[in-house]
This record gives sequence, structure tokens and C-alpha cells, in this order.
Amino acid sequence: MSDTPTAPSPRVRREERPNIQLPDGEVLEPRANFAGEMGVCDKTASRMNLPTTYLGGVAYVARNASLKIVAERVRRRNQPQQRRRGRR
Repeated sequence: MSDTPTAPSPRVRREERPNIQLPDGEVLEPRANFAGEMGVCDKTASRMNLPTTYLGGVAYVARNASLKIVAERVRRRNQPQQRRRGRR
């Protein structure tokens, strides 16, 4: 074996990706970071059908839009189902 030191990898890990500020005030956040803040894994976040954009092979989600979608899915305990039109 050679004793030459190996150079560190120039790749940026998924957790180290920065947020991207858009001109309209929206923030694109790496999906893995967003999922970690919500307490779920990245795979669960990908199954939530959040608005996702891929940049450089990394999945980014629109933070405000994703929070709105997650908030709409929250339900109270024993909350009655919404009635459909046409049924009585």
C-alpha cells in the first residue's frame, strides 16, 4: 500500500446543500432537509407528492407550498368525513 494521502472528495453531501431564494420570495429547500424538519425520512417526503424541482441531481421542494400541502392533510381525531354533493 502506498502512504500517499488521498484528497477529500469535492462532492457536496445532500445535507450540505444550500437553500435557494427565488425572486418571488419562495425558498427552494433540499427535500431531505425539509423532511428532516418534519420528522420523516426523504422517501416518505417523496411519497407526499410535494412540488419538487431537481437541480444538479438533488430534489428541492418549494417550502411554503409544501407546508401548505402538509397542513391541508392534517386532521383532528375523530373528525367526520366531508360530505359529497348529491348524497343525502
